[in-house]
Amino acid sequence: MSQENQTGFFRQYFIACFQPGKYKLLLEKKTGSHVLYLGLLLLFLLVVDTLIPFGAWTASVGGFRNLFMNRIPEFTLDNGTLTMESPLSFEIGSSIRVEINSGVEKFTQEDFDEEYLQEILVSKTNVLIRTGETGSELSLSALSGLYLDNQVLTAAIPAIMVMLLFYFIMIFISKAVQYLIVSLVYGLICRVGVRSPEGETLSIKDSFLIAVYAKTLFAIIGSVNASLGYIISSFWVSMISIVFVMSYMFKAEVSVLKPEVS
Repeated sequence: MSQENQTGFFRQYFIACFQPGKYKLLLEKKTGSHVLYLGLLLLFLLVVDTLIPFGAWTASVGGFRNLFMNRIPEFTLDNGTLTMESPLSFEIGSSIRVEINSGVEKFTQEDFDEEYLQEILVSKTNVLIRTGETGSELSLSALSGLYLDNQVLTAAIPAIMVMLLFYFIMIFISKAVQYLIVSLVYGLICRVGVRSPEGETLSIKDSFLIAVYAKTLFAIIGSVNASLGYIISSFWVSMISIVFVMSYMFKAEVSVLKPEVS
């Protein structure tokens, strides 16, 4: 039986997280195995840092129907102006803040709270959305032809679910692109620092794959940290991650380039 077949699916994750010296076994896997590995890893990260906090919040408010009919104060959005019976403020998980207050004429970026990863602020005349360092604004006057109230929102729950599905798919794609780009950068940087006794370096493909596997452990730690509301500063998690990933890659590349003893 070949080493590839001996390396079971879950064994891949164990090696990736804790045994960089055995990454050569992972490189022997076929392309489909690498793709499946990364796809399932990204799906797991999405579940941990996005779906679980969102699901917990949805359950805490009794579902969308109860949220729209009983938890959200009576409101109307008509002629581009929001009117709400009383202000509403809540958090989704520990990283998303939502504030709706028709008593505020217009929210500005000064109203953002940097403690949160994402924010949605809705005033009488505008909506501000921030994700990380990126913010955007929507003027409610652009929706002057739209009428909304609690009953309309409740009737639109099926459409909202479809939009949420699309939103989660976009998050998954964004995670994939970010993961691949960062892995490529790691691969290009780290491959030049390790050479075989004959002066050879790893191929870009192998160095890239090593980076994909080396990032696994701290990608998981980062997602768990995010779902818990960043109990450890994301800055320090990122800094420690860089050190460990590069250390893992160095050990892996040395192992792969090491001549086999006959």
